[in-house]
Order: sequence, then C-alpha cells, then structure tokens
Amino acid sequence: MKQVNIRIPFRILTLVMGLFLSLGAYAQITVNGIVKDATGEPVIGATVRVVGTQLGTATDFDGLFTLEGVPHGAKLLVSSVGYEDHEVTAASDLVITLAESTQMLENLVVIGYGVVKKHDLTGSVAALKPDAKNKGVVVSAQDMLGG
Repeated sequence: MKQVNIRIPFRILTLVMGLFLSLGAYAQITVNGIVKDATGEPVIGATVRVVGTQLGTATDFDGLFTLEGVPHGAKLLVSSVGYEDHEVTAASDLVITLAESTQMLENLVVIGYGVVKKHDLTGSVAALKPDAKNKGVVVSAQDMLGG
C-alpha cells in the first residue's frame, strides 16, 4: 500500500488561498480630483463619497479632494449646495464639473452643518449683507448680528 504525503497539497492549498485573499487589497485605488462649477471656479466644501459605503470626504478651498481605499470601479457621488448631484466612476485622477441646481434656493437655509427648508427650521434666521458691515463700529460678523 502506497502512503500519500498530505503535507505538500495542504501547503499548496494554503498558499493559493493566501494569494486570493490578498487580491482584495490590490483592488483598491486612491482617487484624487478637483470639483469645479460650470465657469471653472473650484467648488469649496463639496461632498465626495463612495456610493454604498461610509467612505467620503469634502473638497478644500481649491476644490481638491483625495479618497484612499476606494474599490476599483466604484461610483462616486459628488454633491454641494446649489448644484445638481453628479455621479462618476472612480479613477485615479478626476476633474468633475457640477451644474447649477434649478431648485429654488429661496426656500432653503444654509446652516453651519447642512441645509434645511425654511418651514422646518426652528431657530431664528439672520441674513448678513456685505454693505451692512460699514455701518457703525463692527469688528466681527457677531457684532453685525447683535443689531
């Protein structure tokens, strides 16, 4: 009776499984890009997130963003107040142009952490105009709100 050495096939199987499990790490890319409006100006604070995940970021003052660990071929959703949402396929370098929204912005109020419809807002709202700063001694925007 011939005796079979089981160690060699087990080692080969372990090696092959290890290679397949590591392929998931290589299927991720780093996405760099810029978000602009129709006139070519950068969109500051636009949200860029991977659809179906919690992975996301916001653009900086130059409209630039970086997302690491994005699955290859994933969809990115780019959104900003006053612009239409835009969906693109992830690539290493992107230039994204957002179209202006046709939604009536008079019914929306931009607050420090999002956008709320006027009838859903429970606090007071004050509008600051640049020409109002020149009246009296005003050092900061808080002084303008003081009345």
